[in-house]
Amino acid sequence: MTFALALPPAVTETTFGTRGLRGWRISTPACQALVSAQGAQVLAFQARGHAPLLWLSPQALFQPGKAIRGGIPLCFPWFGPHPDDPARPAHGFGRLRDWHLVDAGTTGEALQLELALDDDEATRSLWPHPFSARLRLTFGRSLGLRLTVTNTGPDDLPLGFAFHSYFPLADSTAAHVEGLDGALYIDQVAAGRPRRHQDGLLRFSGETDRIYLFTSGSCRLVDEVNDRVVRLAAPECRSVITWNPGPDKSARLPDMGPEAWRGMACVESGNVEDDALRLPPGAARAFTLVLEQ
Repeated sequence: MTFALALPPAVTETTFGTRGLRGWRISTPACQALVSAQGAQVLAFQARGHAPLLWLSPQALFQPGKAIRGGIPLCFPWFGPHPDDPARPAHGFGRLRDWHLVDAGTTGEALQLELALDDDEATRSLWPHPFSARLRLTFGRSLGLRLTVTNTGPDDLPLGFAFHSYFPLADSTAAHVEGLDGALYIDQVAAGRPRRHQDGLLRFSGETDRIYLFTSGSCRLVDEVNDRVVRLAAPECRSVITWNPGPDKSARLPDMGPEAWRGMACVESGNVEDDALRLPPGAARAFTLVLEQ
């Protein structure tokens, strides 16, 4: 396994699973982390003196072309099922493709990695749009992600995406999300996907799958048992997606297990559904997410 780019001393190459998925292990005075080249996916992050920020399923599949359950998968360039062909990969191909490391360095106490994905014959067979995507990861006392997408083609580029972040909880039934009161959401569990308005705190009672629209991009996940708060700031993202499979669905998912639902929840930032974008030819847009506790 080789990477052409010279790596800072705080970064070492590594592999995940029996199939040898490539990636990097990061250890600095501020934090430690794991990143997979497949999907440019942050699998783990822990600031020194804090508990792990992200949840990674003990039964996650580390197989080429298969989604890795946990960390922060990048749903790109569409979210959920493909709008015209449900046989195409759910949540797009971005989390299933190998991204290339194009930059690595330090800024102060923070370490940064930049990974790239450009269109090719395989991506155009699924999504006929030329594009260039760059994901800059910043590892310090907090975790930062910055996705920049450029339309390199002659036509408008439709774009939906989400930073699909998984967080550990002592008990999902004793956790809540703040900052969404009054927001309009699509209830993806209810028949017909009705639109409702959030009333007070969001709590995870049974299966939860909601897309909140037109938000400020900021919210807080509170683990009441551990008295722990995760702050999400994503000013260019208008959608917040909240997901917990509940006991029945969790038991059906082979990469989760029957009790996994109790120890995790997803609070995601992106631009999907009504908040999805169209980039004109030559245009570039950047989207940031900062996670801290």
